[in-house]
This record gives sequence, C-alpha cells and structure tokens, in this order.
Amino acid sequence: MVKYIVGLLLVTCSLFGQTTLLDDISLTDALRNAQLMNGADSLKYQNQSFMIRSTSALQELESVALKKSFQLENISFSHTVQNNNVMPLGYNEGTLYPAVGFQRRWSLGVHLRWKFLDINLQPEWVIAENSPPPVFIGNPQDGNYITRIFFMINNQIDYYSQFGEAPLKTFFPGQSRIAFQLKNISTGISTENNWWGPGFKNSLMMTNEASGFLHYFLQTRKPVITPVGSFEGKGIVGMLENPSMLSPEDKYFRPLWAGGIENKNNSVRMLKAFMVNWQPKWVPNFYLGYSFAQQNYFTNDGPQSGKPFVENPKMQLGAFLFRFALPRDHAEFFGEFGQPDKLVGPSSFFGDSTKTGFIIGGRKLFPLGKRKKSFIEFEIEFAQLQLMNPALVIKATAGEPNRFSWYTSTEVRQGYTQNAKLLGASIGPGSNSQTINLSWHRGNNLIRLHAERLVKNNDFYVYQYYGSGYTNRYWVNLMTGVEAQIQVRKYVLLGGSVFQTSVNNYMWVRIEDGSGWSDSSTKSDYTNLQWQASIKYNLHGSR
Repeated sequence: MVKYIVGLLLVTCSLFGQTTLLDDISLTDALRNAQLMNGADSLKYQNQSFMIRSTSALQELESVALKKSFQLENISFSHTVQNNNVMPLGYNEGTLYPAVGFQRRWSLGVHLRWKFLDINLQPEWVIAENSPPPVFIGNPQDGNYITRIFFMINNQIDYYSQFGEAPLKTFFPGQSRIAFQLKNISTGISTENNWWGPGFKNSLMMTNEASGFLHYFLQTRKPVITPVGSFEGKGIVGMLENPSMLSPEDKYFRPLWAGGIENKNNSVRMLKAFMVNWQPKWVPNFYLGYSFAQQNYFTNDGPQSGKPFVENPKMQLGAFLFRFALPRDHAEFFGEFGQPDKLVGPSSFFGDSTKTGFIIGGRKLFPLGKRKKSFIEFEIEFAQLQLMNPALVIKATAGEPNRFSWYTSTEVRQGYTQNAKLLGASIGPGSNSQTINLSWHRGNNLIRLHAERLVKNNDFYVYQYYGSGYTNRYWVNLMTGVEAQIQVRKYVLLGGSVFQTSVNNYMWVRIEDGSGWSDSSTKSDYTNLQWQASIKYNLHGSR
C-alpha cells in the first residue's frame, strides 16, 4: 500500500484533470446516474432526491453497516494542479482561487465513527501564483465607467475576480465535520460545502463555488418515510467571512473618487438557511423542494425604545425546486425557480415574475450493450439570473441604478458571498448560461465533451448601454473542452481536462481595432487556456 501512495505523489505533477470531476459533490453524480439506469442500484437509491449534496451525503450513501462500536470508514488523499494562462477563470472549485498561473490544492481526509459519533477531518491547503491578469483600462468612451461599476456591482457585493496581487498560501478546514447521529438524524458542526438543488452546473441557493464556512447543521441521514411520502431536509446556521483585501477594481476607482465607494460593515455575518424535499407517495420518482436563506450582520447596537429586539440589516432569498426521475426511460428533468429578495411563496411568481431567476435542464442516458455496463449521457442546463424588465435596473431619473440583481444587497453590502466568492450560482448576478455535455461512462470512467455560453451580468449591460445602440458590447464567454476520468486502481481516480474560453468584450468594453462590427477585437477580447490535473485516493475502512 505504501508503494501506491508514493507512486501517486510522484505522478501528480504530470497529469491533466478537472477538479470538479473528483470532488465529493461531483462524485455523487455517479450514484444519481445509477438511479436512472433502472438496475439493482435504482432500488438502492430509491427516494433519494440528490438535491442535497455534500461530502457527508456521499459518505452516508457509500457507508457500510457498522460491525463494531469503532470503525474507520475511509482514508482519502487528493491533489490538484491548475493553470490559467491569461484570465482568472474557474467555476465550482471551492477553495481554489480565480487566478492566473499555476495553483495547487492538497487534501487529506480521515472518516471514522464511534457509536453515535461521526467525525470527518478533511482539511485543504492551497497555494497559487496569482499572476496578474490583463490590465483593465476602463472605457475610453466613458469617463464615469468605473463609477458605474461600483454603483451597480461593487458597492452591493464582494464578487472578486482576483484576490490581491501577491502569491497566495491558504489553509482551509475543508470538508470537515463533527456530528452526532441519532437514528435518522445527524447534527453537529461542519465546514463542508453544500449543494442544494438539482442542477449540475448551477444552483440558485448553495453550490461549491466558494469555500465552505463554519456552520451548525441538522439534517436527515436518509429519506424519512411517512404516509404521504418521503422527506429529506437540512438546516444550517453559519458564520460568513469577509475578504481581507480590496476588490481588484478598487485601485482604479479610489484615486479618482474615494467617496463613490460605499463603506461596508465588516462585522461577522450570520447565515440561516434550510432546504426540505418531499417525494409524494402518489407520484413515484417526483421530488418537490423548497429552500430559503437569510443573512444579517452582528452589530453592537442595543435595543431601541419601542423596539425590544435588535433589527440588524438583512438580505434573503428563496426558491422552489423539482426533479422528475424516469428510471425506465433512463432520463430526468429538473427545475429551480427563485427570487432574490424575499421568503418566496407561490404568489410571488405571479405578482413579481420579472425578478424570477431559474435553472432548468435534464439528462438522458443511452445504455450500450445488453448488460448496460456503459452508457452515453447527454446533459443540458439553462440558467437565467438577468432581471427580465429594464425598469428594474434603470431608474426613471438619470443617475444611480436600481439595485435588485441576484445576490446583491444594499443592506448587507458583501452580498450573498463567502470571502468574496458566491454561495449560489457560479455565473454571478445578472448572468445567463447555456451548458451542454455529451459523455461516455463505464463505472467511474468517463470521457466528456463540454460546451458553454456564459453572458456575464446583463443587468450591468442594461444600466450602461440600454438605448445606446451598442448591441455588440455584451460580455460573453464561450467555453469548449474535453475532460476524462479514469479509475486506474480500485481506490485511485485520475481526472483530466483542457478548456479553451473565448472572452469577448471583457468587462463590457469593446475597444475598436478596425475589425468588423461583429468580429473579435484584439484590444478587448482574450483567449484563455485552462488545464487541470487531479488525483484522488480513497481507501474504505472495510478494505
């Protein structure tokens, strides 16, 4: 066993990989596909919605019955190498940074159980070169352009494209937890990532775009069967971190007009969130869900006269979800619909539908051969966070914009973020995306072709250009690539990927270079090549 570990450490430097293939949330996808294959595993994962995903959820699904009071469930090791050559790009990567140049992440995990105690220690260590991206010179045709970026975006959210200018070295608690398991309920403290929702690329409420944060949790370990169907749920109360450095755009704007930068309350933010899923008894394989999150500052303000309780500034958002699995057809389709500023109810979508964000998609598996050991998978997902009415962005009077975009807030000015990275959909406020995957699977082995179109923050585009005639200044990223996952040993997974992204009209600016109206401009368009290298070693205690 020692020779395998040493060998893995040596080869890590020369492999190509995609991090998202080998993290625990993505590995859950193999079990989700097994549910759709209508084989023996479909019954094994019966009533599982796969809409509440995390390291603990995966370990619960893969755990074996305890044979003694103390059991070592598994030991894991993973290592990732990533490189962006031009732009700081990365999505759903947890503790990795959006950064140019090389970066690495190491993780070592130990999962053990003793009676009702469940412990998973899985810290992560990240180092990044953090090389400088292309210099943003603003908009030569608009001297107030940076002002508009702060009015619309930076003053309402900490959503960083780069974390400082120096190399980064950071230790994270990672996917760690200490929990007490009482029959079908688990409760404790954790820093693991949570993914709430049926989407595979985006989710409105919780994703692994940001690093995990310290939180208390209460969750079901498996579906709770009742006379009206089965239920799953999870609730958390956590503490969100604020960035220790200024935004990348601050250095451009502060010398011009420091007064245009809003002062932000840097006290700790408390997040309270829950999600509950219901699988109705009368409609097999159909799952309905509801999720809600609210955050507010801790302040030193005491109760005021007539107000016995402190009313701290807060922001909230909620969503309805569904997933309909069709095992006999080896398919599923899903959706998520939410609003960014309220505890949503059915009437919200009729009374104020122009604020509704949504994620819809599905997948279809095509078994190969009679034994169905391999299959082709087709996935598609659409996400829209752009406000549907320009009046929600542009005020009737000239000047500052309205501020209703997803994940932004004038009350909690860090927005819906953890350490300047989004807790929700990786595409960010005001953005839309369309994603298509075509892949071949056999066990844990896969080869996937990926294509995605991402339109960045159309809410800002509307504020800046609405009615101007500049319809060739949308910021659009076009990404294509290939990724592969190989199980070289029973306990060893390797991942590999190469992605090319065409970044058009970076920061919503087009600088003409004499090219055609709809052609790329060499002065404001970029092409980024990203490759990643990942390895995961996972030894189950029963081995």
